[in-house]
Amino acid sequence: MKINSIAVLRARRTGVFLFVAVLFKFAAPAAAAEIDSLLVRGRLLYYAGVKDKTKIDPAIKLFEQIGRHDARLRGRTQTYIGSLTAVQAKFAFWPHQKWKHAKRGLRIMDAGLAQSPSDIEALFIHGTTCYYLPKFFGRSDDAQRHLREIVRLLPEQAQNYDAEIIANVIKFLLEKIKLNDDERERLQMINTRLAQK
Repeated sequence: MKINSIAVLRARRTGVFLFVAVLFKFAAPAAAAEIDSLLVRGRLLYYAGVKDKTKIDPAIKLFEQIGRHDARLRGRTQTYIGSLTAVQAKFAFWPHQKWKHAKRGLRIMDAGLAQSPSDIEALFIHGTTCYYLPKFFGRSDDAQRHLREIVRLLPEQAQNYDAEIIANVIKFLLEKIKLNDDERERLQMINTRLAQK
């Protein structure tokens, strides 16, 4: 009788473990799909926020939510939040407010990139934000360095990102960054390969 109850207990434990394992297996893709969907919304709000100040706060809140739900994306989401904070300078009236938003945004953005230094999307947001800042912020070298780092990383990482994002990144790099012929050819080959998928 004792042996049977131990066997039943073991079977129950095994069954519970299997149930939990199956539950996680089905929950993980749903969570990943939800995060991907939130990222798509976040990117759309980000680019809308660059033109419309009423979109900045909702975009920041959405990126905060994504960062809370997926720790692996915290560096990327913080980089977006920092960039959006810096963009608020564009809409501020007083020069001291412009300066305050830009400096605060850069600090947040730098901290985000420090968490994810090889994340192409974070590098792109950081690099393009620095690229468009007025020269007196002294961020031109950062822009070039981070955008050139993308050129180095793309051949091995392009397939890990949405093809449309990579196409936009490559378009920007080809138009705005000084590249040698070999780099241009590599970027165009990546673009062609992604377009064929």
